[in-house]
This record gives sequence, C-alpha cells and structure tokens, in this order.
Amino acid sequence: MNFDLSYEQIIGRTTNLLSSEIKNILALSEEKVLVTGAGGSIGSKIAKELSNFSNCELLFTDRDENRLHSLSLDLMGTALFNTSHFQVLDIRDLVGIQKSFDNFRPTMVIHAAALKHLSILENQPREAYLTNVIGTYNLIKTSLNFDNTKFLNISTDKAANPTSILGKTKWIGELITSYFRRNGNTNYTSVRFGNVFNSRGSVIETFIRQLVNNQPVTLTDMNVSRYFMKLEEAASLSIASVIMNVDEVHILNMGEPVKLIDVIQRLKKELNSSSPINIVGLRKGEKLNEELIAEYEIISQNSTNNIKSIKSKKNFRYLPELNHQVSTEIEAIEEITKLISFACIN
Repeated sequence: MNFDLSYEQIIGRTTNLLSSEIKNILALSEEKVLVTGAGGSIGSKIAKELSNFSNCELLFTDRDENRLHSLSLDLMGTALFNTSHFQVLDIRDLVGIQKSFDNFRPTMVIHAAALKHLSILENQPREAYLTNVIGTYNLIKTSLNFDNTKFLNISTDKAANPTSILGKTKWIGELITSYFRRNGNTNYTSVRFGNVFNSRGSVIETFIRQLVNNQPVTLTDMNVSRYFMKLEEAASLSIASVIMNVDEVHILNMGEPVKLIDVIQRLKKELNSSSPINIVGLRKGEKLNEELIAEYEIISQNSTNNIKSIKSKKNFRYLPELNHQVSTEIEAIEEITKLISFACIN
C-alpha cells in the first residue's frame, strides 16, 4: 500500500541524512559490491543508492526471484535479466555462496538478508538460526578467502540486550562479525537499525492496512515505544558504515524513541480513519522499549553527531563450533543458548 505519508509528520523527527561532505568520502571507485537481501526494503534502497556510483560493479542477490524482478524493473526499466547484476541466492547455501564469490570476486559485501519478524521467529527459532546465524557465518567464512574484502553485517536494535529469538540471533551475527574483526579482518563491521519507516512487514504497514480497512488497530501496550528511521537514512548509513568502518558496530542518531500510540493517532488523522485501538499485550520476547546500546557496550571516541560507533565488552574468545544441521525448534533454541553462553567479558 502506497500512501503519501510524511515521515517527518508521522514520526515527528527530521530526516538525518548524511552531509554532502560525508557523501564525498563515499566515492566507491572500482569496488565490486555484493548485496544480499537486495530485494528487501532496505536492500533495494541500498541497491538504488549504489547504482549512482558509476565506477562500481554490482551484484544484487536475493532468494526471492520476484523481488529481484521488481528490483530490476526499478533500476533498469526491464526485467530481461540479460545482465549478471541479479542472482537468486540463499545465504543458507554455502556452495551457492562460494560459486557466487568465485565468479564475482567481491571487494565489498553488504549483508542485508535476514529473517526479522519477531513473533514468527519466536515460533520458528530454527528458521531464525539457519538464516541469521548460519547464513551470516557462511558469508563471512567465504569472504575470508578474498583478501581485504569489506564486510558489513546489517543488524537491529533488538540485538542490544536481546530478549527475543530475533534479537539473540542477530546479536550472534554481530558477535561472529566482531570475532573475525578482532582476529585480523579489520574491514568487518556491523550496523544496527531501528524500525524502518513503512518498510515491507513493518509495524507502520500493519497500522496503515488496519486503518484504511477500518479494522481495529492492534497495539501491544499504551506505553510501547520504538526508534524509527527512514529508508534513505538506513541506506546511507549502511554505505557510510562500511566505508568509514570506525568500530565493531555503528548506530545512526535516530533521536528519541517514539510512542506507537502517538504514531497511530497521527496516522488516523492523516488517513481520516475512525478505527478503534485494541491493546493486545506484549508478545513473547518483545520489549516495552527498545535499546540502542547494551549495558556491556561502550561508545567509541571516534563517534560523530550522526553516527555512534560502539565496542562490546562481551565477545567470543574463540569461535564455538556451529551446528549446521539443526532439525528441530528445540535444537535451534539449544544452539542459540549455547552460543550466547560463549559470549564472555574480554
């Protein structure tokens, strides 16, 4: 559903785009950039931003061929797939990843592919583990074969003091990325996003659909709040993070968290809806208020006004063996719990 809704008006915050001076630093001359999850909301916006750099060679991958079809139409006006820029790729398929890397030989990987619906993943932790943990590890392991490759792992604010399966698997992805960074691969880093405004599958999309159909709007708690950012912010932050590479994790200055009840009331006004609001209670694994920085993390001295960079006191002293063959939800939860237990104060 497309509506002309102003981010600034609905969220109440001015967009925090990177300055022209920083953009000038981001001249990606002669980089060969591979983007995973390029058909998703964030991945496709990153793909469009990268397409503005004429000196780049680009490979956009996604496991959903329909999303690649849409991306090709957006970028090229056709969906003939008569170029090598688009490729179906599942990050859980190590052999497929190795083939893509061997053929394309990327100098930069922007890893946007993930499963990220909190409630779905609470019910299906195996899917979360295989995609968010094993998939991330597969990409990093393959990247190690290419000297000086830059690697960006896109994470979420739910990885800070995680309480959900989503947050825990994304934090493990951060830990794996940081482990290799601390062991000589200093071009490896992560970035944490808040909620991306009106992206596919977002809470904003849910609210809009309910409001325009005059259905009750489901809200977990009157006091629940979230950090929000615009798609343009998410894309520019990703590119800035992988180029600037200040520390282990980067976070955009997203201002103060916004109460969802306020967002709903603004949307109701803009959409002229009289839908009632149903309070349904927090779901399993869900927080009342998200956090950007965990209690065991410290802000780097190299942080700027727009981008904070952080270093964690908790890390893997050694990388535990990963089980690539989990077959049940219980096994997945056991693996996630085991991996988190290996994160020690260093």
